[in-house]
Amino acid sequence: MLVHGGILEETHVTALLQILIGNYFGNLYSVLIVHNATSNAASNLQLEYLNAVQLAFRNQSQHGKIIGVQWIDVAKLNHMELNALTLHAVDISTEGFITILSNTTFFLHSRYYATRNAELRLKDKFYLFLCENESPEKMLTAEILQFYPHHLMIVPTTTKSRYPLNGIATPEPEEELEPKPTQTTKITKATLNKYPKTTFTTATSIATITTSKLTLNSVEAQLKPTWGNTQRDFNLELWTQKFVGSVGNLDAVPLDAFLPNKTFTKNVELYPNKVTNLKGRTLRVGSITYIPYVVTNYVSAGLGNTDPINTNHANRTVYYTGSEANIVKTFCQVRNCHLRVEPYGVDDWGAIYDNETATGNLGGIYAQHIELAIGCFYNWYNNITETSGTIARSAVTLLGPAPALHPAWRTNIMPFSNKLWVFLLCTLSLCSFLMYFIKFSNHSFKHSKNRVFRHMNVLEHSVLNIFAIFIQQPYAHTGLHYISIRVFLTVLLCAALTLENIYSGQLKSILTIPFYSEPIDTTYKWSQINWKWAAPAVIWVKTIENSDLVKEQVLTKNFETQNYDFLYNASFRNDYGIGIERLMSGSFSFSDFLTTAALDNKIVLKDDLYFDWTRAISIRGWPLMPLFNEHILICIETGLFIHWEKEAAEQYLNRQVQDMMFKLASGHINKVPPRKLTVENISAALFALGFGYLIAAIVLLLEIFTSKLTQSSNEIKKKATLKRKQRMLNKNLQS
Repeated sequence: MLVHGGILEETHVTALLQILIGNYFGNLYSVLIVHNATSNAASNLQLEYLNAVQLAFRNQSQHGKIIGVQWIDVAKLNHMELNALTLHAVDISTEGFITILSNTTFFLHSRYYATRNAELRLKDKFYLFLCENESPEKMLTAEILQFYPHHLMIVPTTTKSRYPLNGIATPEPEEELEPKPTQTTKITKATLNKYPKTTFTTATSIATITTSKLTLNSVEAQLKPTWGNTQRDFNLELWTQKFVGSVGNLDAVPLDAFLPNKTFTKNVELYPNKVTNLKGRTLRVGSITYIPYVVTNYVSAGLGNTDPINTNHANRTVYYTGSEANIVKTFCQVRNCHLRVEPYGVDDWGAIYDNETATGNLGGIYAQHIELAIGCFYNWYNNITETSGTIARSAVTLLGPAPALHPAWRTNIMPFSNKLWVFLLCTLSLCSFLMYFIKFSNHSFKHSKNRVFRHMNVLEHSVLNIFAIFIQQPYAHTGLHYISIRVFLTVLLCAALTLENIYSGQLKSILTIPFYSEPIDTTYKWSQINWKWAAPAVIWVKTIENSDLVKEQVLTKNFETQNYDFLYNASFRNDYGIGIERLMSGSFSFSDFLTTAALDNKIVLKDDLYFDWTRAISIRGWPLMPLFNEHILICIETGLFIHWEKEAAEQYLNRQVQDMMFKLASGHINKVPPRKLTVENISAALFALGFGYLIAAIVLLLEIFTSKLTQSSNEIKKKATLKRKQRMLNKNLQS
């Protein structure tokens, strides 16, 4: 903006920024402008940049566009303060960034800090770097710019530019290319006050930036050797980073030049879309082997379908397939990128730890050896990695022991429940006492008190007689001379007959149809029984390790990470569980250690321990993630993913095991085939016989002990009586 005769004249700097902001930044929600206008080192060109930017946004507001404009003056900010302000700007959905700095790299590092720590991501659209003395070949080769491909660098050069539009440097002339000092506009303190200082407005503020008119009364002339001379004999060259292509992704590429006559030399797209056609750019992907999502293995040269990232071994390639692997492969076909894959082994998802170390596939992302990782990843580290849209539903459940046959020795007690047996024992005791009481009452009413009533003998006979009635055995002779005992025994015989028929019917049913224990077929029952379960990687419980549900806490506590050999042996145990996965297509995902022999006595739990959605993960700020999300959605909507999942499951998973999994999930239990009777089948009768003999032996020992004790007591009493009589006799003789 030049001043002639008190009138502001539009320069080609102002014209260029009007075009750029109007075409690219005018439709954005919020724009951040980073400058150092209050610094004493600010040049006239930088101030003209800033003034032109303000004017462009003011014009946008006059056309009815509402844009949230944020200003950061870095003149008095340190690196940490700029980091914090940039992070806050990113978190409130800033879409455009404009810098007017002598060192743009200072801002780029702060922008990358915000990328690594922001909550809101991938909302940025355009970057505009208004530079003066920075070299495009140096600044644009920064690797940080790979995260922000849609950028444009404007740098002034003389009409005898050393950076011609064809990109070939010309020899420098012997004379100085820097323009000689001429009469320029003097920037006073009053002029600087019209620029916003270190302020940071919210995204709700509108871009109505008021600027007072520059006149000769407010602007003094001063000699200052800058690009901003009155002749305006310099071009504004527009540069960007190449980004695309198989080589030279960090090269600086000249796009166009804006001449002092306010025209472009090429009229090309100033913000070309670099991500729709990557033109052979390398995409570095890390992947594990976890069927059917991904199968990633090194193979001999000529046998693979993908190039490895590590090119030191020319005699090997990578065989890469699977349902999620096909998403990546087709993405590279659509976007014209060169896929290179790093295999991380079977089930090696890895982990990221609080001490800033990482292992496995996640470690490759954390260290940025790879850009993208895929293979049944959940949203485990969303605050560290970039996460794609959801791909497939993945549910974790358990393969546990099937209901077992009850031990044959318990056959006699299985017809009734434990509570019913307790009730029958109480009834038996009560009936025995009632018979004893009836006999005692009849004795008291009918006999004289001189006749002895032997309480223990009567009680003993009452218990044995009642027990005999309950097991349908002959009743001992008691003499039914009393009506009360006749009525009592009649009612008791009827009840015992009914009870015996119920018991015998249930017993025959148990002997005819095998009786199984209660199935542990839900995660709740599994948490109650407190059995252990295992899987090949600790990542299986990462989703629920901090759950508030007691059931999930118990199952996480009982989880173990084991190798395939242990899991193979554990698959045959009747008190151990194996983690398996329900796929979105309805199939199951399992490892090679599961065999058909191990599934004979197994069940699949009816419910899931938990479910989540698989995703791809990438380094924070990966610029291809929006396009990758679109590709995922297309693969799902067209049914390609389900087709790939079924195809991979059929090709790589054991068909017989898969079929048995389906049967177990539907509640199928293998039937016990007919077989010859063995001692085990009659163990219940033997148990009853042995138990009866044991009780009889104990009673016999008690009788012998009691008899001996009584005999000894009688002998002692007899001796004591004889001694007493002897003393009395001796006393009589003495008297």
